[in-house]
Amino acid sequence: MGQAPAPPGEAVALLTRHTGEPTTIQLLSDRCGSWAWKIQGPKSAVALKADNPGGDDARDKAAEMAQEDDHLLRLTAASALSPDYRVSAGTWDGGRWLAVNWIDGVPLWRALARGPEGDRASVRPRLAGIARTWTEHLARMHAAGWAHADVQPTNTLVTSGGHAAVID
Repeated sequence: MGQAPAPPGEAVALLTRHTGEPTTIQLLSDRCGSWAWKIQGPKSAVALKADNPGGDDARDKAAEMAQEDDHLLRLTAASALSPDYRVSAGTWDGGRWLAVNWIDGVPLWRALARGPEGDRASVRPRLAGIARTWTEHLARMHAAGWAHADVQPTNTLVTSGGHAAVID
């Protein structure tokens, strides 16, 4: 087992202005030619995605990362996303990186899993709130002429307050 990849130094240095000096850097994902980390500082936390410039599909992943950044900028300009979501983006060692504010939540599929309370009436307002906020996010995108191409339970987080956030 090798050492976990370090996030791009250029990104961490730039993001320190946003998060403060990082207290933890946690690798979240190492798959499909890209990496994702959670960088936590005293002021805030961000999710940092970067392609693997040494990977087999490095050119494609760099292009995908640039396209995702462009989409975030355009969705923000169309008021379909909060201007606070996207933090920054840039290049590194022949690749690209993208940082967004961390959303503390659980994947939709886990939030909707039946717990010991089952299907009681007391659970239904929370479920309705999740569904309402999820569809509101998607409706803002649709109103701006966009469609999320990968809507699935792992691309939606549910916060402790019961609000859905569409990611990725």
